Amino acid sequence: MRAFIAVEIDEELRAKIAELQKQLSIEGVKLVEKENLHLTLFFLGEIDEKMKEKVIQAMDKINCKKFEMSCRGVGAFPSNNYIRVIWVGVEAPELKIIHNQLGEELARLGFKKEELSPHITLARVKFLKDKTRLYEFLRENSELELGDCAVDRVTLKKSTLTPRGPIYENAYEKKL
Repeated sequence: MRAFIAVEIDEELRAKIAELQKQLSIEGVKLVEKENLHLTLFFLGEIDEKMKEKVIQAMDKINCKKFEMSCRGVGAFPSNNYIRVIWVGVEAPELKIIHNQLGEELARLGFKKEELSPHITLARVKFLKDKTRLYEFLRENSELELGDCAVDRVTLKKSTLTPRGPIYENAYEKKL
């Protein structure tokens, strides 16, 4: 299965992000579906059932209590000059703790260690005819405060790619 480890966001934040996404109806910009909004901790790629069980064991070793994460500021990857992903920034020291704990365990399983750049993807950019509107959106929302979101679990997600976009299913939840 194609898999990743994520932090879910609550319905209130989903609604705020969906409202923000309305400003992104720009040709060439593909919005992330409201139900698919999340924060990715690790993208695992294709894993078999045996590896899935090992990943679950690694997730069970997470030692962190429930916490709040703050969502603020809109930006772009890899840069504002070459935009492929539009995101909302996320801040919470606990995310780094979880990422480090899980990263150590996943490295033992052969996964590559990656830096964490906490964000929630709003949209992906295929091509842009009207860069001006997107640049305005980024500038106007660079300091936007979307509020806090309670985090009480980390989720292993199964991702099925379809012509209409990915479908995500929960494969496992580690409660904090």
